[in-house]
Amino acid sequence: MTCKILSICLLFLGFQHCSSRECVDPLISGLYASSFLASSRYNFLYSANFAKLYGSSGWSPSPRDRQPWLQVDLGRKYRLVAIATQGTFNSYDWITKYTLLYGDRPDSWTPYIMEGGNSTMPANWNYYQLKRNVFHYAFTAKHIRLLPLAWNTENGGKIGVRLELYGCPYDSYVLQYNGDDSVVYMYPEKRYRTQNDHIAINFKTLEQDGLLLHSEGIQGDLFSLELKRGRLYLHISLGSSIIHKVDGRTTLTAGSLLDNLHWHYVTIKRVGRQVNFTVDSHTVTGICKGEFTHLNLDSQLYVGGVIEQNLPHLPTTPNFRGCLENVFINGINIIYMAKREEPEIRIPRKKKMHYACRDILLKPMTFAGPNNYLQVPGYFRRPRMFVKFKFRSWDYTGLLMFTRFADDLGALELGLSEGQINVTIFQPGKKKLQFAAGYRLNDGHWHTVDLAARDNLLSLTIDEEEGSPLKITNPFTIRTGDRYFFGGCPKTNNTIRKCETKLNRFHGCMQHIFIDNEQLDIDIILQRQWGRYAELLLGTCGIADRCNPNPCEHEGRCIQSWDDFICVCENTGYKGEVCHMSVYKESCEAYRLSGKYWSGNYTIDPDLSGPLKPFEVYCKMKSYKAWTVILNDRVDGTKVTGSSIDQPYIGDVNYWNASWDEVSALANTSMYCEQWIDYYCYKSRLLNTPNGRPFGYWIGRDNVSHYYWGGTFREVQKCGCAINQTCTDPKFQCNCDADYRQWYSDKGYLDWKDHLPVRKVVVGDTNRTGSQAQYTVGPLRCHGDRNIWNTISFTKPTYITFPTFRPGSSCDISFHFKTYRDHGVFLENSDDQLRNFIRIELNTTHNLAFIFMVGDGIINVTLNSPVPLNDNEWHFVQAELNVKLA
Repeated sequence: MTCKILSICLLFLGFQHCSSRECVDPLISGLYASSFLASSRYNFLYSANFAKLYGSSGWSPSPRDRQPWLQVDLGRKYRLVAIATQGTFNSYDWITKYTLLYGDRPDSWTPYIMEGGNSTMPANWNYYQLKRNVFHYAFTAKHIRLLPLAWNTENGGKIGVRLELYGCPYDSYVLQYNGDDSVVYMYPEKRYRTQNDHIAINFKTLEQDGLLLHSEGIQGDLFSLELKRGRLYLHISLGSSIIHKVDGRTTLTAGSLLDNLHWHYVTIKRVGRQVNFTVDSHTVTGICKGEFTHLNLDSQLYVGGVIEQNLPHLPTTPNFRGCLENVFINGINIIYMAKREEPEIRIPRKKKMHYACRDILLKPMTFAGPNNYLQVPGYFRRPRMFVKFKFRSWDYTGLLMFTRFADDLGALELGLSEGQINVTIFQPGKKKLQFAAGYRLNDGHWHTVDLAARDNLLSLTIDEEEGSPLKITNPFTIRTGDRYFFGGCPKTNNTIRKCETKLNRFHGCMQHIFIDNEQLDIDIILQRQWGRYAELLLGTCGIADRCNPNPCEHEGRCIQSWDDFICVCENTGYKGEVCHMSVYKESCEAYRLSGKYWSGNYTIDPDLSGPLKPFEVYCKMKSYKAWTVILNDRVDGTKVTGSSIDQPYIGDVNYWNASWDEVSALANTSMYCEQWIDYYCYKSRLLNTPNGRPFGYWIGRDNVSHYYWGGTFREVQKCGCAINQTCTDPKFQCNCDADYRQWYSDKGYLDWKDHLPVRKVVVGDTNRTGSQAQYTVGPLRCHGDRNIWNTISFTKPTYITFPTFRPGSSCDISFHFKTYRDHGVFLENSDDQLRNFIRIELNTTHNLAFIFMVGDGIINVTLNSPVPLNDNEWHFVQAELNVKLA
C-alpha cells in the first residue's frame, strides 16, 4: 500500500523491539522417524514422522480424533528457546492456534505459558510461510507435545503441522532431597567475601515450603533462599549492627504456584548493593539496605536444608523436599562436586545422596474448556460412599462432583461457591439439604476434599484437617450410583442417572481421585472406555497465576479467574483495563484548555501514565495562562545558628502533597518556572563574593549545587543586588557578604527552570559570636506545558525519527493533528525483523486505524468518526495497547 505523508501537525513516537539470543540450533530436522508419536494419523502419508519443517508432507490426525496431539522425543535434554511451524506441504491444511507442553518424560507435562498468562500460541495463516514463536524465557525438556486448538477449515482444510524446535544441548546434574538430607559447600579458606555474585539453581517440588540455600556471617551478613506458600523468597544482608541500629536485611519475592512439580529456573545476580532476582521469566530488582557493598559469609553454604547435630532444620523453615538441578555459585557446580565427592563438599550424617530425580507420577488433569467434564464408574448400590480428590482453581464457582443415587433416592453435589465447598443432597419430595465448608479455596493452591457418607451421616474434611470436619446428621438414605461426574455435566445427558446442576463448569486442575477408597487410574479407565470425558488436558496442570507479577499498574488490585483477570483501579487515580491511563490532567494549563477557568485546588499528573503518582496543587487561572503553585515547609522562614563552612546546616525543602520526583516532573514539563528565595542575615556571609568559597548556596534538580542567588543570572556567583547595583557595599556582590552587624537580606526569584525546584538550602556562616541567619523558600510557580505546545508542520513528504520506544507490557500514544488530506500515515515503526510493528494512519476521511503486530498476527483497531477528520481542525488521538486489549 502506498501512503501519502499528511500535511499535519503532530507528535511522533518511535517504536522498536529487538531481541538477540544464542543457542538456536535446529533440533528436530535430524531426528529418526521413531522419535515422533501422535494420537492418530489421517493416513500413512500424514504420519507423525512427516512433521519436519520444509518436508514434502506433514502430520494430520484422524478426523475422529477428539483430542489430537503430536509428540517429539528429542533423545536427550535440551535448552529450548523457540519453535517454528508450517502447514502441510502444498495444501489447505494448517493450524492457527496451539498449546505446547514439555517435560522430562512422556507422561508428565508442563504447559508453556506466554506473557500475560495465556497458553494459546499463534500459528500459521497459510501452508508455506513460517510462524516462529520465541519463548519469553528458555526452558529445558526432553519431550514436547503440540496440541492443535484451531485450524483452517476453508476449502476442505484440516489440521496440518510441520515444526522445528531451536535450542542447544543441556547438561543436567540433579540431586533428590527427602527433607532429612543436605549438602554443605565449604568455602575456600573458610570464608566468602565478594562484591559481585552470580547464582543459579533449578528446582521442582510438590511442597509449598522448603529451604534451598542458606549461609550466614558473624557481622550479620546473610544469604538465604526459601520457598514459602509456593513463592520464592530471597533474604540477603550485606551487614547489620545492633549497636549502630543498622538492619541490612533485604527481602525480595518472585514466582507463584511453584509447588507444581515443574522445573523452575532461578537466577540471582548481585553487583554491589543492586540485586536482580529472576524466577522463570519474572525479574525483581532491589537495592540492599545499608551502605555495605561486600557479602561476607563464614565457613559454609547449606544446599537443600540445614542438617546439624542440634539443628535438624532452621526454626522457621523446613528442609527442601524435591529435586535440585545445576546449582551454580559463581561458576562452581555444587552438585557436580558432590557427585565426585570432592573435599569441599560435606554430607551431614554421611547419608547416601541420590543423583537422579525420582518423579512421583501424579497424572493431574486440567479442566480448561467451556464443555469440560469427566465421567468415571463407581460401585453400584453400596450403603457407604467415599470420595476423595485434590483440586486447585481461581474460579469462585464451579461443579466439582455430582453423582445420582441408586433406586431414585436423589443425588449429591459438591460445588465450589464463593471460595467454599457447598454440599447439596437432593431427595425426591423433600427440601434439599445444603451445607458449606472451607474458606478461600479458590486461591490457586492444591486443596484436598475428603467425603464420607452413610445413611443419616455425612462427613466432609478439607485439607486433611481431621480436627474440624463438617458433619451432617439429617435424615437421608445413601445408595451409591454407578457413575460420578467431575468438573461438569455432559451435553448429551439422557440416561436415567443423568447429571443435572445449576453450577458453572469447574475450571482448574484435579488429581488423586479416589472412589470408594480406590484410586482411579485415569489412563486405564479411558483406555478401556469405562469412562468418558471432554475438553480435558491429561497429564498436566495448566494453571497460571495471571496476577503475579501484577499486570495492574499504579498499585491497582488484580482479581483473576481461570482464563482472565480484572484490575480494580478504585482510589488509584488511574483508569483502563490495567489502570494505565491517568484520570487527571497533566497540568493546570491542560485544565484551562479543557474549560476549567476558575482558580482552586486541582489534582495533576505530570507524567500521566508514567510511574509517578498524581498530586494536588493550586491552579491560579488567568485568561491567557494558568499558574501551578506548590507550597513547601520553608515558606514561613527557618532560623539557623551554629553552622560553619566545614559543618554546614543543610535544610531539606519538602513540598506539600508531592514527592521530590513529582515536583521535578512538573518543572520539567512546564514552559516557565520561578521560585522566591530570601537570605536574611546578621553578620553571616552568603556567597563570600567576590572570589571566596561560598558559605551558603542552594541545591536543585538532580542534586546539583548552585552558587548564584535569586534575582540574578545562572552560574555567576552573584546576588540580585549586584545586577541592580544596589548592594550595601559595592565591593561585594551580595548584601550579606559585607558581614555587617546589621540585618540585611539577599532575595529574588530563581527562574532558570532546568535547575528548579529548590531541594535544599545550605548555610555555613552562623557559628561566630552574634552571627545568625534566616532563609525563606517560596512556593514553586510554573505555567505552560511543553507537552501541549510542541506543534510541528509537514508541508512536503518527509518524516521525523525519534528515539527508541520500548513499551513493555503496556503503552499509550497521544497527539493532536489537523489536515486537509483524506489519508496518510501518522506514525509507524517496527523491529529489525519486521515481526513486530505499530502504525496509526488515516484510512479515509472518517476512519482512523491503529494497526499493530506484537507476535500473534496483525490486529487492526479502526475508529469511525461521525465527522470528517480532514476538516483542517484540531483532533485529538489517543491509543493504548496492553496485555488485555487495544
